Amino acid sequence: MIRTVIDIVLAALISVALTLAVVTWSKTSTLERQIAEVQRGVKENSKKIEEAAKEAKAAEEHGAPHGGGGGDAHAAQAAPHWGYEGAMNPAKWGDAFPVCGTGHSQSPVDIKGPFDKATQPIKVEYKSGPLKILNNGHTIQVMATPGSKMKVGADEYELLQFHFHRPSEELIEGKPSAMVVHFVHKSASGKLAVIGVLMNEGKENATLRLVFTNAPKQEGPETLVPAVEFNPGDLFPAKLNYYSYEGSLTTPPCTEGVTFFILKAAGSVAREQVESFPFKLNARPTQPLNGRKILSN
Repeated sequence: MIRTVIDIVLAALISVALTLAVVTWSKTSTLERQIAEVQRGVKENSKKIEEAAKEAKAAEEHGAPHGGGGGDAHAAQAAPHWGYEGAMNPAKWGDAFPVCGTGHSQSPVDIKGPFDKATQPIKVEYKSGPLKILNNGHTIQVMATPGSKMKVGADEYELLQFHFHRPSEELIEGKPSAMVVHFVHKSASGKLAVIGVLMNEGKENATLRLVFTNAPKQEGPETLVPAVEFNPGDLFPAKLNYYSYEGSLTTPPCTEGVTFFILKAAGSVAREQVESFPFKLNARPTQPLNGRKILSN
């Protein structure tokens, strides 16, 4: 009798133990699945964040648009490499930056008639300030003094920076200039506008001498040139008649929706100044108009 009771008790205990084991295993299995799902979610989110960061850094590279190309030389390190020659030359930009290859309003363009009439004059109100300059690996870029403005009719833009391309990215009736200076502006609503000042080879440009003398030869962070005051407006011709069209940044990620104003009157730059520019070639080839109108005033 006692043995039967013991057997019954042992059976009950074994049953309870097995039940607890099953419950524990079930909970553990569920917990493990939940942990695995969380880990997968973290990995997916991390990947999305990383991709978004790369896109943001690529946009910072030229733009603060650089042409916008842009901005911080170090921020571009995580973005896909691009250049003007070699494996990632302009013909290959679209592989890493889709808009560069598929966009229908890309810059630069060959400016030639017939033209539509432009009615809004440009007004430039730039301020003098310290010379803040950097070599971002693609161009020489000078940061603007806050409060420098451009007005086109009722629209107002603030100057962010200006930078250089050799030779000019824009062509006039199929002909390039020795260089072009792109002044990149942004409105309060985020709209970008670029003024281009063409530079033809000729006499020395005293304003450019100040910039090029202090331009870093190697890529690096922004530097402040001691005891130098500079006004970007000194690079402008006396008359601000222009050609205008809707385009894009001329460097990756080639974002569209940028209004260009290419001044008709060109500046002058000495051959020695052109040759002293750290980049022998940093101009994107012209892009098809795809039905866009070019305005002229």
